[in-house]
Amino acid sequence: MSQWQDRADIIIVGGGMVGLGMACALKDTGLHVVLIERAETPVHRSLGRDCRVSAIIRGNTRILEGLGVWQHLEEDAGPMRTMRIWDNQEAGGIRFDASEIGEDALGFLVENSVMQKAMHQVLADAENFEFCCPAQIDSVEWLDKEVKVALSDGRKLSAPLIIGADGGRSWVREQAGISCHQRDYHQKGIVATVRPERPHGGVACQRFLPTGPLAMLPMTEDLCSIVWSAEDGECERLMGMSDDEFLAALNSSFGPFFGRIQEVGKRAAFPLKAQLAKHLVRPRLALIGDAAHCIHPLAGLGVNLGLRDVMVLAQEISDARRFEEDWGELSVLNRYMKQRLPDVLSVMGSMEGFHQLFTHDFPGLRPLRGLGMRMVGNSGAIKHLLMRNSTGLSLPVPRQIG
Repeated sequence: MSQWQDRADIIIVGGGMVGLGMACALKDTGLHVVLIERAETPVHRSLGRDCRVSAIIRGNTRILEGLGVWQHLEEDAGPMRTMRIWDNQEAGGIRFDASEIGEDALGFLVENSVMQKAMHQVLADAENFEFCCPAQIDSVEWLDKEVKVALSDGRKLSAPLIIGADGGRSWVREQAGISCHQRDYHQKGIVATVRPERPHGGVACQRFLPTGPLAMLPMTEDLCSIVWSAEDGECERLMGMSDDEFLAALNSSFGPFFGRIQEVGKRAAFPLKAQLAKHLVRPRLALIGDAAHCIHPLAGLGVNLGLRDVMVLAQEISDARRFEEDWGELSVLNRYMKQRLPDVLSVMGSMEGFHQLFTHDFPGLRPLRGLGMRMVGNSGAIKHLLMRNSTGLSLPVPRQIG
C-alpha cells in the first residue's frame, strides 16, 4: 500500500461559511470531498447573539435555497426590507425599498455561527463528505496529476484539486507562493449587538461619518447589529469606553432614527483591509472567499462574493466531471477565474470608490455627494438597475449545481 493512504476527489481547507458552502455545493455531485479545519471558531456573544454577522443579499439567499441551507436558518435571519443611507448628519440621502424591485427583502442579516450550523445540518447525511476538525496540515505538495496533503496526526491524503477557503491569512495560498495586492485602510470595524428603543421595522441604515461608516442592521426580535468603521486611534478610544460612554457616543453619532439605543452588548473590533490574490488559480489549486479576495465591509458583500465563488467553481468542477475532464487542470480552473474576476474587481473598485468619496471632505465635495444621492434616489430606471445588481439578482451565477 502507498504511504498516501486516502484518496479524495476534492480537498477543501477552511471550515468557515465559504468552505462549508463549497462542500454543500458539491455534496450531490458524487465526488468524495474532504474538508479540513484547524479548529472550531469560537463564538463571541453580544446580547446573546453572535457579534459576527453577514448581510446576505437577496440573490444569494436564492443560492442558499438551492443548496438546501436556507430552510435551516430562515427563521433566525433578519429581513432587510429597506435601506437608508445618509452622508453624516446631512438631510436627505437615499432610500432603497425591496418592493421597488418586486422583492420581499433586499437581503437578510444572519449570524455567522447560525449559517455554519445550517450548513453542517445539510452536510450531516452526505455520504461522500468527510469533515476533519480539529486537523492540522503539516505539508502540501503539488504534483503534475495530484496534490498531496500530510496531516499532523499522520494521515495522508491525495486529490486532483485542493481548494483554499482558509481566510484572508490563507495558509494554502502562502504555501503556493501566491502573494496579494493589499490596501490597509488603517481602520478597524467595531461590531456589537444593540437594542434600540423603537422597532426597526426591517430598516437597515448606513451613516457616513468623517471617521468612517456606521451601519445599523436589523436582526430578529428587534435587535440590531452595528458595524462602526473608525480610524485606528478613534477605534481605540471607542473600545476603551465603558458601556454607558459607548452608548452615548453611538447615540450621538447615529441619531434618533430608532429612538435612543438603550443597550449594547459586548464589543469586538477587527482591522479593515482589502486584498486580492495575484493568482486565483494555479494547477491543482483554486482560491475562494477571503483567501482569494477581501473587501472593505462597507456594504457587507464579502461573504456574498465568496458564495458566488462557490457556485461558479462547483459548477465548473461538476461540468468537468460530466465531460470526463480533470477538474484540477488549469484549463478548467481558468474558466472559474475568468467568470469570477470581473465581479470581484467590480465590487472591490466600487467599495474603494465609496470609501474615497465619503472619507474625504475636499471643498465642494459634500454638496456634490448630496446632489449625487438625490439624483440616484430620484432616477427610477438607474435606481432599479442599481438595486438589481447590488442584490445579486441579475448576476449570471448558478443557483443550483446541475
